[in-house]
Amino acid sequence: MVCALAIGAAGSCHVPPSGETRSFYMARNTPADASQLGCYNADKSGRMTLFFGAPATVNGIAGATVWGAADRDVNQLTDTIRNVIRGYAYCRQDPSFRLLIGVGTSNSAIDGDSDAWLYYHGGAWATMVRELNSWAATYYPGYAQVTGAWDFEPSWSSFAKAEVWMHGYDDTPGRPALYANSSADGCPTSSATNGPCNNGWSQQLVWHLAWQHDPSLPIPQIYATSGVNAHQWQLIDLWSTVNTGDGMYFFGTLSQYGACQQVGGCTGTDNAPHQAHDFLVYWLATDARTNQPSVDTMTDISWDT
Repeated sequence: MVCALAIGAAGSCHVPPSGETRSFYMARNTPADASQLGCYNADKSGRMTLFFGAPATVNGIAGATVWGAADRDVNQLTDTIRNVIRGYAYCRQDPSFRLLIGVGTSNSAIDGDSDAWLYYHGGAWATMVRELNSWAATYYPGYAQVTGAWDFEPSWSSFAKAEVWMHGYDDTPGRPALYANSSADGCPTSSATNGPCNNGWSQQLVWHLAWQHDPSLPIPQIYATSGVNAHQWQLIDLWSTVNTGDGMYFFGTLSQYGACQQVGGCTGTDNAPHQAHDFLVYWLATDARTNQPSVDTMTDISWDT
């Protein structure tokens, strides 16, 4: 309960500074930029996510949008991630450090896509990540591991479309784990009765994508300085524990302090990494059925511009 008693304060519950990782919205993807980004993170060890944009068809195959630059297909994304790993390996500051890199897309604007295409894209993303992880294990063992990542948000699409993409990922042989860097838009803040969230979602549906699918490792967005995001996730966890016997385990928290500083501030949604972490630990500890004494990843997102 150290964190529960001192939200935002440094304490024994915190991971070491090297474990407070940086995540990025990927806007610069040249080989030099990607290698430089890897080198910039040479003082870090642990989970992080490199976020690309929404699923897209690029050069006739699966890919993703990119902020302020041309969209990139899965082959081009592969080259970017390889160069990030090369830069990290060249500059790594401690031989015990290893980055666990999530390669992320989102459910933004997918409601107009066909189910067949979304299933294909989810599978193509899983294949890309699987092959990247195999490459890293072959050429940079001990330096990096690669997983998928997914920023799914109820406000951005119907649940049905998001579920199809997830099945495409989940059904791919050998698919790695998937960081669920997700939000709980509009979900209840005072009850755990499968209440409604935004856009026709519910506590059960958010839990299903963030946890019940086998690849999912929850590292949710804990942005609000009121702590409400952490409370929403605790209530989702409580609902699942009581009603399914399959409560969630949170692998980390995602904050956006760095990105907010870059754009001049985000009033009420700019938790620093320690604050996000402590809010989640605090709310999980308010009920013995959801208590999780530690959350080992704190990652904060910035723009790579």
